[in-house]
Amino acid sequence: MNDKKKVDISSTAIEKGIDIAKGFADKLVLPPIEELGLLIKDQMSYWRFSNKVRILNKAKDICEKNNISVKAIPPKLLCPYLDNASLEDDNELQDKWAALLVNMVDSQQNIQNHVFPYILSQLSKEEFNLLESALIEKNRRVEELQKELNDFLADRPDVELSLNKNLNELKQELENIEESDKRKFASPWWKLRSKIRKVENELRSLDFKETAFNRKINAPQQIPEQIIEEFEIANIIRLGLAKVVYEAMADTHSIEVPGGEPDDYTTVDFDIDIETETSTILTQLGELFIDACREKDA
Repeated sequence: MNDKKKVDISSTAIEKGIDIAKGFADKLVLPPIEELGLLIKDQMSYWRFSNKVRILNKAKDICEKNNISVKAIPPKLLCPYLDNASLEDDNELQDKWAALLVNMVDSQQNIQNHVFPYILSQLSKEEFNLLESALIEKNRRVEELQKELNDFLADRPDVELSLNKNLNELKQELENIEESDKRKFASPWWKLRSKIRKVENELRSLDFKETAFNRKINAPQQIPEQIIEEFEIANIIRLGLAKVVYEAMADTHSIEVPGGEPDDYTTVDFDIDIETETSTILTQLGELFIDACREKDA
C-alpha cells in the first residue's frame, strides 16, 4: 500500500516537473513548445522536416527557373546539408541554403565542398550579408578595373606607335643640330633632349600602368568592420572567411651624426616613427563560400 502510494506521488511529481519545465521552455523557444514538441513529444522532427521541405522547394524553383540540369551528390554531402538546413527558420537564410544546394547539384558546376553547409549553419544573417556585400563590391571593382585595362590594352598599340614616331622625329631633329650647339648646350639642343626623355618615360610608363591595373584587380577586398559587432567579426575570422592583415609604415627617418676627431668613434642615432595599420579582408575561402550560396544569373 505504502509502495503504491510512493509510486503515485512520484508520478505526480514527475508530471508537475514536466509542466514546470514546459512553462519555462515556452519562454525560451519560438515557435511555441507545442510546435517544437520539446519534452512532451517528438514533434521537433516535424518542424525540422517542414524546414527541409521549404528549402528543397525553393531549390526546385530555382532549378526550374534557370533550366538547371541536376546531378546526384553523395549522401555524405547531402545528409549533413539537410541536417544543418533543417534548423534554419529565417526566410532569407533559407534562400541561401536553397542556392547552396542548387549550386551543389548543378551539373555544370563542380561544387562539392563538405564544409560549406557547416559554415552556413554557423553564420547569422548580419554576418552573411556583410560578407556578401564585400564580395559584391569586389566584383564591381574588378569589373570596372578590368574594363579600364581592356580599353588600355586595346589602345596601347596605337599609343606606342604614335610615341615611337614622335621619338624618332625628335631624335632626327637632334642629329641635325650642329656639333658646336651640342657642346655649348644651346637652348634648341637642350629642349630636344628634354622632349626625348619625356617621350621615353611615357613609353616605359605603359608597362608600369598595365602592372598597376593588374595589382589593383588582384588586391584583396576589405570588409567594413564598423557596421558589425566585434564578436561577429571574430566569428567570421574563426570560420576562415576573413583574416586580419598588418601593414607597417615608416613616417619619418632622420640620422644624427655628431662631429669629432678623426680617431674618435662616430655615433649614429636613428629616429624612425613606425605606424602599424590593420584591416580585415575577405579570404579566398570566403569568396568561394559566398559565391556558392548565391543564385547564379540565368
